[in-house]
Amino acid sequence: MSTPPVALPVIHRDDSGVAVLNRWVTATPDRQRAVADASLAAWAKAPWPQGLRAVSCFISTNGDTVFTYEQWSGERELRTFETAAASAPGREGINREIAAVDDKAEQSDPFVCRLHRSSITDAERTPGCVVITTFGFEEADTARAWSDAICDAEAAQPQPTPGGISRHFLLSPDGTQVLNYSEWLDEESHRKFLENPAQTPEWQRVEEFTGLTHGPGRRCRPYGALASPLPGTAASETP
Repeated sequence: MSTPPVALPVIHRDDSGVAVLNRWVTATPDRQRAVADASLAAWAKAPWPQGLRAVSCFISTNGDTVFTYEQWSGERELRTFETAAASAPGREGINREIAAVDDKAEQSDPFVCRLHRSSITDAERTPGCVVITTFGFEEADTARAWSDAICDAEAAQPQPTPGGISRHFLLSPDGTQVLNYSEWLDEESHRKFLENPAQTPEWQRVEEFTGLTHGPGRRCRPYGALASPLPGTAASETP
């Protein structure tokens, strides 16, 4: 019996002004799934924070990483959640629930970001793989120009990248950190793209950018998602 697909986040949704990416690195696939389950359970049982639109959970296909992607209405609502007392179900409370199942999981600082630009090449197909990668730049202008250059290179190709569905670039508040969230038909499509990059002047320009640091990147599959509840109801898990 096959399981229904997990709903993917709508990165460019109009009612989300800020997003947060969280990352945990685990020792084994079993620990990975335990952390993913604990994260979803912690969000599901806590009072739903005002302004939180959705939480999506991803697990890397290599078995070592869990991501959660939170979408908030704005910075004020996020700040209220982040600064909640330790006894309240804020960020500390969620993290405690996760640490209780794997206190050796390595957690990165939350990556707060806003959508800068998207490139959607095939909205009709369902992604089977999501690639989550972060990049650091010396200058905010370079980060924006690099993101724009990739979108422009994609648009200028004679044919769309085989298996490519969308790319989204989100920037940190100071503009020097970039989250690249891309959707692909499957893992093999992304692997072939890296092994056989398009040879166009626009893609060559992308390769010529300097002053960037490639952060950890993972091919992922969606593991679970929670949507903002209706008034008087609990958070709902989206299929």
